[in-house]
Amino acid sequence: MNAPNIDPGVNNDVTQQVLLVTGDAGMTRKIRQLLTPQYTLLSTNNIIEGIEMAHQHHPDLILCDALVQDATGYQFLITLRNDSVLKPTPFILFSRPNTPANMRKGMNLGADDYLAAPFTGEELLKSIHSRISRFHHIRDTPNYTREKITLQEVSTIAINDRLSKTEAKILSMIARGMSSRDIASFKCISVRTVDNHRHNITKKLQLSGPNALVKFAIGYAGAMR
Repeated sequence: MNAPNIDPGVNNDVTQQVLLVTGDAGMTRKIRQLLTPQYTLLSTNNIIEGIEMAHQHHPDLILCDALVQDATGYQFLITLRNDSVLKPTPFILFSRPNTPANMRKGMNLGADDYLAAPFTGEELLKSIHSRISRFHHIRDTPNYTREKITLQEVSTIAINDRLSKTEAKILSMIARGMSSRDIASFKCISVRTVDNHRHNITKKLQLSGPNALVKFAIGYAGAMR
């Protein structure tokens, strides 16, 4: 991985914590070198300790190897998403060179991103920064609690009646922090097609404002877990 320049959008006044779970010592060294000093890196080589550390430190993001010695990153992800305390935590899965990658499985289980090797340091940093920023933006919104309650009152019928299956799927992908380009790559369609779906979803749900769709998607996903 190549070390990129520090992203000027990162707030370096407050050091955010990233929990890395991988059994690859070389990968740990590379990621530690890449993330420091922008982030405080916590690391472990097994899933059980990873869960304990997540509960103890409440990291801003979890970065997990798809294959770990005592389990898999997929099992860790399932455990996390079923945990009432940890389930909102942004979660990025990654694969190592010469190991099988299953992006679709990871995203379907609720990963916010999946980086398949080989990936660059710039790609990793951008993914981390994007997921943490999105999570903090929604969490720190003054009306977040009120909006979440409102979204819980929006029944599943409101979604099923207004959106097609494709639109509902794209809504869930937006909730996981995927950009239009990410969604287009994942579904093998054009970015323009994704943007058209986003426009239709926004219109059907009668949302307004530049961040309204993202707020709705994240709040709705949280309410339905």
